[in-house]
Amino acid sequence: MSVSFLAYVRDDARDLWVMPALARDNADTFEVSVSNGNAVELLLALGLSPEPDGIFTLDAFSGLVTAALRRHLGQRSPEIAPAEYAELGKMTMIHLGRSEGYIERRLGDLAGLVQRSRLAGATHIGWG
Repeated sequence: MSVSFLAYVRDDARDLWVMPALARDNADTFEVSVSNGNAVELLLALGLSPEPDGIFTLDAFSGLVTAALRRHLGQRSPEIAPAEYAELGKMTMIHLGRSEGYIERRLGDLAGLVQRSRLAGATHIGWG
């Protein structure tokens, strides 16, 4: 499972959130996807509750990303070693781990998403 951060504009006529036209044409450029576990850490780094399906104005989200990047200056999130959880007769769970500085790199990706989204005419960033 993964969580995707995406650029949106409000289509009031249809009463739904849609990607800006430029974003629809280049969807990969207007999405940052992370695993569920990493999404929780990323949302916490942004100062948000790890609840699914959030949406913020582009300016508010940009402020959260900027503040998180400032808080992480000069430090790197720790490496997490891979781990396997196995019990006889139960499903084996494997956590692939995470490299040092992963959260800071993903915060940088979110900052880039905000900049590209603003140029595409997006007004909000959402995730889920």
